[in-house]
Amino acid sequence: MTTNDRAYKDIPYYLNEHGERLGIISNGWGNNMRTLTQSIATALGSSDVVTSNNISVAPNDSIGLVYDYHYDGNVYIGKSNLRPFGIMKSSNINFAANTSYTDGAWHNYVIDTSNFNENNELNPNKLRIQSSLTASLQDIKNESKTKSISKVIKNGSVNLYVNANTGNNTKMSVLLYDDAGTQIQYYKLGSNTLSGTNDYILDLTGIPVGKYQVAVLNEEYDASSNLPVESSAISDLMPLEIVEPHKLTYTKTPQSGASAGNDYEFGKNVNAGQAVGKVTASPTGVTPLTYNLETNGDNSYLNFEIDGLDSNNASSSTPLNVKIKSGAPDLVNGGLKAGTYKFCITAVDANGDPVDTSGNPTEKVCTSFTVEKTNPTIAFDDPSTTKKSIADAATAWNETATATPSTGTKITYSITGGDVSLISINPDTGAITYTGSNAFGKVKIRATVDDDPTTGNDNYNSAFVEKEIVIYREVDGSVTPHANSSDTTIPTFTASDSNVRTGGIIGTIKGTLGTPDTIGGSTTTYHYGLKPGVGNASFFSVDPNTGVIKTTANLGVNSYHITVTVSDNWSTKEIPVTINVGVATAENLKFYENSTSNTVITSKSACLTDTGVTVYATVKGSTNNNPVTYRIKDGSTNVITVNSSSGAIT
Repeated sequence: MTTNDRAYKDIPYYLNEHGERLGIISNGWGNNMRTLTQSIATALGSSDVVTSNNISVAPNDSIGLVYDYHYDGNVYIGKSNLRPFGIMKSSNINFAANTSYTDGAWHNYVIDTSNFNENNELNPNKLRIQSSLTASLQDIKNESKTKSISKVIKNGSVNLYVNANTGNNTKMSVLLYDDAGTQIQYYKLGSNTLSGTNDYILDLTGIPVGKYQVAVLNEEYDASSNLPVESSAISDLMPLEIVEPHKLTYTKTPQSGASAGNDYEFGKNVNAGQAVGKVTASPTGVTPLTYNLETNGDNSYLNFEIDGLDSNNASSSTPLNVKIKSGAPDLVNGGLKAGTYKFCITAVDANGDPVDTSGNPTEKVCTSFTVEKTNPTIAFDDPSTTKKSIADAATAWNETATATPSTGTKITYSITGGDVSLISINPDTGAITYTGSNAFGKVKIRATVDDDPTTGNDNYNSAFVEKEIVIYREVDGSVTPHANSSDTTIPTFTASDSNVRTGGIIGTIKGTLGTPDTIGGSTTTYHYGLKPGVGNASFFSVDPNTGVIKTTANLGVNSYHITVTVSDNWSTKEIPVTINVGVATAENLKFYENSTSNTVITSKSACLTDTGVTVYATVKGSTNNNPVTYRIKDGSTNVITVNSSSGAIT
């Protein structure tokens, strides 16, 4: 073959095989042939070796010497322009890999077919030849060697349990096949082979996520040579899936009930058993995951637990609720007390990964949240303004309020404004004592609810309610009879007085004392009235503004009883009134000659035969319109009679 055919390199090739003896060199190699060598043949002249087309081969690019031991014991050195080669049974070839795969790193296993040509010996594949070496893959365990596994996180490590024997510089190498176990995907020259059953740690850093089949190969490896090496057969396959490591996230999920603007609030949505958030694993990694709640700087994590875990704190489900423990140390009245809570959640996968060098989980998510203080409500049991007269205020009383909730809270009472010297208040009971010394006015009191200090808790915002207390001077009044009354204190009239006719004025009510319309002001407005249904109220009326008492009927001789009222804005005074109507004083009724005469007479004479005789009596100057009636006082009515109305004598 030509020089260009040979792709010669300064590398010896050895063929440790016996040929077939045919007698002479021209007819074939002798059966004693030991070694064929291609090497630099510096001992030969350029004319000693030629190519098939008679081109001389330079000494530094020659086919080397062929050593042949013949039957007669002499060494004959033959030269040939044939390139030496060898043939090997394919069934004895266990494996082949690029000679560059010698650094102990993972290599993407490919056959470099681009180098398959007659002129190129770059990146040769080194053959592993069947020998007495053995390698049996018995188990794959997690990094801590505690359990057999078929999954591992990306860039994680596993332990391969292999039974093998040792040879000359043997290495335990690893092959990763595809999931079907038909194509080698990755190859790694491993660590020194150990005799017997041993574990070999396998770092999978750089291997992509996917499903693989794992095999091992026990091989004698010499990186300095391209010669084939002895090896075991490739072991049986075992499945191994590489997955993305689990990643934790935490999401706050407050339950309903808190006041607007609050996520969590004492007494509202942080009761034992209620969820405060969710922990989610995505990706899920190698399940089940084993979770743990840990401190985030304090012990408040002890109040929580992860729901849905088994007895080993493990679960393959996601997400999982984080809820408040029953009997948690910071429960008050069944709910978390106000304050800040912090915790961390860690998780290791089914293989116990990932952990740091001290064995502590490295996948961790931490959070904190605040349980806000709640706003209690409070109201005075009697929310209306308390109005007491000076006399009534002399007796102590209580102004009490009720708070919701009542457990764990305390109400205190105080004076916040107005005429503060009027009263004193017990801060614990709300008892009121009048201290005004007959003063009147208005004072504001407050009931405040907050945490009961004896509990040592701070779960409530302070809340208060206020109300007013008015201490008033009672109104008074009097009735002044009309000027026609014969009595200056009791309305007294005769039946003839016009005051006792319909619309007549009996008297006037006048208000006194009382309390100004506006506490602290100077104007007191009085209102007057007649108490209905009492005595003879139906015969009278009272002007509400002036207090004038009038009749609504003609009054006869009698005593009449009514109750009138005088009021200011704060109190009412009832005044009983008696109206006396007596007989009119007798008038000077006298007889006169006639209706036009002013001559008073005491007797009158008439003849038996006189006609048209009359008598006339009247009260001169009287305004009394009552009629005069006549009758016979002395004498015999058998002699004369008198008309009772006209005074005519018969």
